Amino acid sequence: MRIIASNLDLARRQQRIPLDLLAERANLSVPTVRRLMNEGAGSLENFLRVARILGMLQNVEEATDPLRTPIGRARAEEDTPLRVRS
Repeated sequence: MRIIASNLDLARRQQRIPLDLLAERANLSVPTVRRLMNEGAGSLENFLRVARILGMLQNVEEATDPLRTPIGRARAEEDTPLRVRS
């Protein structure tokens, strides 16, 4: 999470977006965004809000696409169960 937070903070700085403006656009408090950026601490929802503001949400969606994994591609043609029971 710290690496992801560091990447988000770098993107913020490259786009010249002040922390307080990012917090306002994401509808989050400045301390919440600061904690997310500095410590990698926060909820997935807040992470996604910040990623959206920074134009990185599509990259997150693509990174979590199971069809981009070897197993996902191999099983794409099989029937995928709705549930997996142990």
